[in-house]
Amino acid sequence: MDSSKKRSKSLYQPLQVRIFSKELKKKLVEDIELKKIKVRDVVNLYRVSGTSVYKWLKEYSSLMKPGVKMVMESDSKETKIDKLLGRIAELERTVGKKQLEIEFLNKVIDICSDELGYDVKKKSTTLQ
Repeated sequence: MDSSKKRSKSLYQPLQVRIFSKELKKKLVEDIELKKIKVRDVVNLYRVSGTSVYKWLKEYSSLMKPGVKMVMESDSKETKIDKLLGRIAELERTVGKKQLEIEFLNKVIDICSDELGYDVKKKSTTLQ
């Protein structure tokens, strides 16, 4: 019984609370901003969570100001405008083709009407 208690006591390790000074945090944040060290390296070197490092960045960074949102876009405004202009040109071509088709069919109907001697447009409508 005594040996089991000794084993459980030897396995038990109290939670370590480590406190980092403001100066160290500021120095690490500055090094991260200057790309002297990466967040991953700080996590491994000081055995601290990545969340803690990002909290330090948020608090002490000169680049990451609170309340400022950085919007990362996959396409720039110019690219979007170019795509939209291309789409407009494509739609204008389609409308132009359809208009030519309508004019051609109207001309065919006019020619048929002249050759047959009666108005094909009026005869083509069916009563419902």
